[in-house]
Amino acid sequence: MSDIITALGDALRTVATWELNGLLALLYTAWEHLAALVTAGAFAGMLWWTPPGRRSVRPGREAFTGQRPWVLGIGVLALLAALLAPAPAPVLLAVMALVGSVAVAFDRFNPDALRWRTAGGLALYALASLAYLGYSSYLAALDAAAWAEAIGGQGEAALTLAQGRAFVDTLATWGLWLILPLAYLSLLAQGLLVHPPLPATPEQVINAVRTRGQNR
Repeated sequence: MSDIITALGDALRTVATWELNGLLALLYTAWEHLAALVTAGAFAGMLWWTPPGRRSVRPGREAFTGQRPWVLGIGVLALLAALLAPAPAPVLLAVMALVGSVAVAFDRFNPDALRWRTAGGLALYALASLAYLGYSSYLAALDAAAWAEAIGGQGEAALTLAQGRAFVDTLATWGLWLILPLAYLSLLAQGLLVHPPLPATPEQVINAVRTRGQNR
């Protein structure tokens, strides 16, 4: 009987150890990809607040209008950039997506227009991050010895490659770290502050005013 209890205790400890290790591995993976998770959550929020598209019928033509397919596609692109782009682009992208999602949720006047601005800005930043990743990988894969014959020597080839990498790194530092995020935040601020804040949508405010007038 004691052997059975001992074996059962060992089995429970083994299972608990495996479960704990799996949980720790899951938490570590989530922490490692926290920027991607935040980006995905921000786009999920934008999709949640995006109204479904409408099917509009014109003479001889039928079209489907809506932002959800675009927002979903840009969300996939942003998630790819958050997973692959070098730091600190994923963190900046996550912050931009989160701020944009909150701004769209609080906009009472024209959330559709602000949502489209937000999605467009995030798409531009994601494309720029992936372009920087691709070109940096291309430069890293180039061999100075292969360039030596065309350029005129090993030293000249190495110098040319070093200058190219320095130029790309400078552009990425200014563009991805400062210029694009500031331009994106300025765009959001302009969209939010162009109208005074209201506790409800303009239609709700007008309806409330009209209702009070009729009650009198």
